Amino acid sequence: MGSDFRKEQELSYLIERFSGFIRAQINKYCVVHSTLDVEDILQETRIKLWKIIYSEKKIRNYASYIKKIVDTSVMDFLRKYKREEGIYFHEMNRKICEKNSFDDTDFLYEQSDLNDIVGKAIEGLIESRKKVVKLYLLNLSIEEIAFYFHWTPHKARNLLYRGLLDLKKILKEKKIDYEHK
Repeated sequence: MGSDFRKEQELSYLIERFSGFIRAQINKYCVVHSTLDVEDILQETRIKLWKIIYSEKKIRNYASYIKKIVDTSVMDFLRKYKREEGIYFHEMNRKICEKNSFDDTDFLYEQSDLNDIVGKAIEGLIESRKKVVKLYLLNLSIEEIAFYFHWTPHKARNLLYRGLLDLKKILKEKKIDYEHK
């Protein structure tokens, strides 16, 4: 009982002490990506902080750890948004296909195979380029990628373009036509 009370006090103290810092970190992302909801991310950050405290993990630098929690919470929400956006477009395309009575089974299999091939090709990129290309394919802009990694937009753009060139080269070697003519 005493241990739980101490953990609740620690959580309350951290939330009170760092609430301005947490909001500032979240707001930096919201300026770049308007689809983010500050309150949802704030709640997710509190939950993650609560889980860390109850796991009894020792934290040495709360500010940097909380910043990391905010970063992961924002990325989780961006991924969720992109996933939901993808589901919406997938359903819309499915309904269009049904309406046109178009048999797209072969196309879906080909698309699935292509996704696997591209995924494996991305895994073959060097680490810095792979991270940037993956985020770009999640529809993050160069500015958002730069902000996430604390890079200049020039560095993010450079790594992205090099990564995409490497990816095109790998796909070309696999005889995959990646550009529509």
